[in-house]
Amino acid sequence: MKFFKSLILIFALLLNAPVMMAAETVIEADTVAEAIESGGYVYLRLEEKNTWLATTPFTVSVGDQVEYVPGLEMKNFHSKALDRTFDTIFFVQKVRLAGKDSAQVVAVEGHGNTAMQGQKAPVDLTPSAGEITPLKEGKTVMAIFSESAQLKEQKVSLNARVVKVSKNIMGKHWVTLQDGTGTEPDNKLLATSLELVSPGDLVVASGIVRTDIDLGYGYKYKILLEEATFSPGIK
Repeated sequence: MKFFKSLILIFALLLNAPVMMAAETVIEADTVAEAIESGGYVYLRLEEKNTWLATTPFTVSVGDQVEYVPGLEMKNFHSKALDRTFDTIFFVQKVRLAGKDSAQVVAVEGHGNTAMQGQKAPVDLTPSAGEITPLKEGKTVMAIFSESAQLKEQKVSLNARVVKVSKNIMGKHWVTLQDGTGTEPDNKLLATSLELVSPGDLVVASGIVRTDIDLGYGYKYKILLEEATFSPGIK
């Protein structure tokens, strides 16, 4: 069970990476023979290769030509949403309708989001030093990192800006917070929550400090703010 949870998280994090099809990238093409959207994915059966792809949903129909970069191959993969086992399926993060230029590559913001074509370059939401008012009797991102040993398993609150959101990963949302304090890479705090906020929101985030989190497959976090809740931030 832990293996499959880690696999789902890794795929979602891969989908959250920037998407571009560089000239040197190996791109394959095929015709869509079958398309099924279910469980936050679109499953595509390819006509010539007679195999399946799975990716974040986007507008695609039977008969469309698609171009894609081969991704993670899974054998005997069982989809609970479809109640179906695939002999072989490829989870891909880079896919587009054939004939579209690089600006129209499917851009993926996170697991469960509808893919968007022609997405504009992302806006830099990083706050500058002193831009975010520290929360009275609260903490800053820098303080949470520097005092992590003392704050472990403690509830803390901070005033911060939401700079990134990855939706519906392992039953919760993953929210990246910044407040203009700390130095790279310890200037970003990742929070997990059942509540949904949007990039650019100013929030007061409250949650439990967890340290030295190892999700497997190289995904390790010095700190996570878990069971987070959000209220309007202080300007």
